[in-house]
Amino acid sequence: MMAQPFRWGLIGYGDLAEKRAASALEQAPGHSLAALWGRSEERTADFARRHSIPLAARSLDELWEAGLDAVYVCTPPDSHREYTLAALARKIPVLVEKPMADSVEAAEEMAAAAEREQTTLGVAYYRRAFPKMQEVARLIAAGVLGTPVWASAVAHSWFAQKPGEPKSWRVEPKTSGGAGALADIGVHRLDLLDYWLGELTLDQAAFTHLVQDYAVEDGSALALRLPNGAPVQTFFSWNSKTWVDRMELVGSEGKILIEPLDGAGLTVIRGRDREEREIAAPANAHLPCVEDFVRACREGSPPLCDAAAGLRTSRLLEQCVRLGSLSSPV
Repeated sequence: MMAQPFRWGLIGYGDLAEKRAASALEQAPGHSLAALWGRSEERTADFARRHSIPLAARSLDELWEAGLDAVYVCTPPDSHREYTLAALARKIPVLVEKPMADSVEAAEEMAAAAEREQTTLGVAYYRRAFPKMQEVARLIAAGVLGTPVWASAVAHSWFAQKPGEPKSWRVEPKTSGGAGALADIGVHRLDLLDYWLGELTLDQAAFTHLVQDYAVEDGSALALRLPNGAPVQTFFSWNSKTWVDRMELVGSEGKILIEPLDGAGLTVIRGRDREEREIAAPANAHLPCVEDFVRACREGSPPLCDAAAGLRTSRLLEQCVRLGSLSSPV
């Protein structure tokens, strides 16, 4: 017999929901985007109409009563705790956007609620589910690196938003998760390092305010360590009109170069030999993550990025903000 469609509810109608999240929930085979709720009833109704969502809920209570199998919380981090706890209290599984919450305290409360209610909670660090990132995990497990000895992640580009502009919440400490590029793009790379190589330890963090005039940093440089003590260096910024997005993993036996991160290129280096591979990113970046979360719900197993993994990155982010702020002239 065919399984019943997996009924999703979506909270939020912003840029990410518009461009990726809603379509991922719509396109996944066997899934149904059944209901939407957002703070503005007018915007909720408009978004639901354009995406053919059957129910534009006028309240959260109406959303909870829609017979949902899970809800995707696709809002800025400062509201994640409220919506996640409300859903978990009703034993509705939750896939929540990254970073997991606006504070470690909030993320810990969410993780504890999921464990208490025995209900699935996943964090949408969607790159874990990319075929290329899965291949990197397989290469590492197969011993291609040997003993990890060094890793780096660099991502810099240009992002300039003024107060009141559509994406300005990303550069306002209260709504962004406490940082700028680090909380938006950096945490994805830190999460991948956690996934591939284990929990990171922070040694140093330096924040800059060199070009942009927003309250959060426009650049961050981190010095971290892998579980075996190997050094990790990262740089994430929104202050250069050039664009770089690269990760390097170096070990005693080989090296894996991923550049650009979201592109098809993957290079495996052994000695002086280079093997170039092409593994395309999914057309909708969120679709594999959504499919993995539904698999987890149906099998009763953890998603690729569960609450514990999301919490580790939130703790690391908070440590970076605390230490980086001490280095900042602002």
